[in-house]
Amino acid sequence: MQPSPELQDLTSRIAQAVGDGDVAFPERHISRQADVAFLGSDPDEWWTDLAGLERALAAQRGAGVMVIPGDPLAYQEGNVGWAIDRTVRFRIGDQEAPFRFSVVYRHEDGEWKMVHFHSSVAVSNEEARGVTLPD
Repeated sequence: MQPSPELQDLTSRIAQAVGDGDVAFPERHISRQADVAFLGSDPDEWWTDLAGLERALAAQRGAGVMVIPGDPLAYQEGNVGWAIDRTVRFRIGDQEAPFRFSVVYRHEDGEWKMVHFHSSVAVSNEEARGVTLPD
């Protein structure tokens, strides 16, 4: 495993494009293989096909959801890479909230393509489960 400035930059550019409403750039970097999986922070945000994800992204853009890029960390080994970020933010109208994500890339046809994405809103164990777990 080695740090990947290329995937760090790509991850930032994808977040910026989503925030700007530029659909073409992120879609160019989504795998067209059947094994993709995209999981959002809501329990119903679960897509395992490109068509479902594209419908959801269009609906969220129409609702005014914006993404404010953060400062991702990225790594790669061979034709697989991944990135994580806990400094990115969602903005909907006047409300802004932090979230975190992980993304897995695979090198396909000369470009990095997303094959898995998962985002979540960090909530303490005490708030989510009523208990404090040891670190």
